[in-house]
Amino acid sequence: MKDEYKEFYETDENDKDSKSDAKVILFLIIVAVIAMTYWVAVQ
Repeated sequence: MKDEYKEFYETDENDKDSKSDAKVILFLIIVAVIAMTYWVAVQ
């Protein structure tokens, strides 16, 4: 499994950076969905 990641990322540090970026993007999407849901409910 580790070898598969080596194809895409030069170093382990880059691999970890991409995982943290994905977590941040997921968090922002969740916040946006909650905000839109609240905005629609208030209308």
